[in-house]
Amino acid sequence: MVASDEVNLTDVVFPGGTAFDEVQLAVIVDQYKLFVETSEKLVARRQLVNTFFLSVNTLAMSAVGLVAREVGQTPWASMGVVAISIAAVMLCIAWKTLVRSYAQLNRGKFAVIECIECHLPAALFTAEWEALGKGQDSKRYKPFTRTEEVVSNIFIWIYVFAALIAAGVIVRGWL
Repeated sequence: MVASDEVNLTDVVFPGGTAFDEVQLAVIVDQYKLFVETSEKLVARRQLVNTFFLSVNTLAMSAVGLVAREVGQTPWASMGVVAISIAAVMLCIAWKTLVRSYAQLNRGKFAVIECIECHLPAALFTAEWEALGKGQDSKRYKPFTRTEEVVSNIFIWIYVFAALIAAGVIVRGWL
């Protein structure tokens, strides 16, 4: 049953109804193939985003390490660690936001794929999701989104820790 604020996906995907002749079914299969391909491209884009943010974080960690070597010798070094850490935390927050967005897009794409599969002879993606316990059993399937979020959170905590240490050095220098 569809809630009042939700749209019946079948009505949206098949505005002309679900009674198809062979030609219409062939067109639907072609559209299905194309849509599955877009979901694969989405996964590839998501992997590129993760690679980008991992690379940027590697660079930021290196910069924090290089600047941190000068902490205690110059007050600018401590401020540099704080500045780099703040910028890196903001990048990690952007990364988490993109990860969630990609997860939402994936859920939407697979909802449409499952809707189409209800009218095809085989529902392979639906069956796979069912075999994986619909993501509810972490022993059968652990969504990659959680891992991506854990990694970004680890980076955030490292940057916060570095910034707090550097800020402590700044404060001690003022006292």
